[in-house]
Amino acid sequence: MKKIIQLTIISLLLSFQSIAFAESSKTIGNFIVHYNAISTESLPPAVARAYGITRSKNKGLLNISVLKKGAGFQGVEAQIGVSATNLTGQLRDIQLRKIVEQNAIYYISVFSVANRETLDFSIKVTTQDNQTGNIKLRQQFFAN
Repeated sequence: MKKIIQLTIISLLLSFQSIAFAESSKTIGNFIVHYNAISTESLPPAVARAYGITRSKNKGLLNISVLKKGAGFQGVEAQIGVSATNLTGQLRDIQLRKIVEQNAIYYISVFSVANRETLDFSIKVTTQDNQTGNIKLRQQFFAN
C-alpha cells in the first residue's frame, strides 16, 4: 500500500510539473531548468500531505527542477539561490528545500502571500558543470 501511495504522489508531481514545464523553462548549457510559482491551494491534498505543505490561499509554492538534456526526466542536483521582492520593494527570504525521489529532484519553497500580491523572483542556478544562469519570474497570487 505504501508503494502505491508513493507512486501516486510521484505521478502527481510529474504530471503537475510537466504542465509547468510547458510554461516556464530556461536552458543553461546542457541543462534545462523548469520553474513555476503557484498557490499551495492548487496542490492535490495527497501531495501536500506527503511533503508537509499546508494548502492555503495565503501560501505560495515555488518549484524548481533541473534536468540534464538527453537524460529524459532524470533530475540532477544544482546550486540554486532565490530572492523575491513584491512591487513595493519588500524583500522576501526564499529558502529552498530539496526533495529527492527516484529519478526526480525538486527544489521547493513555501511562503506567505497576500491577495493580489505580485512577487518578482530572481533565481540563480549553477549547474553541475559550473555554468550559471539567471532567471526572472513574476507571479501574481490571488488569496480572496
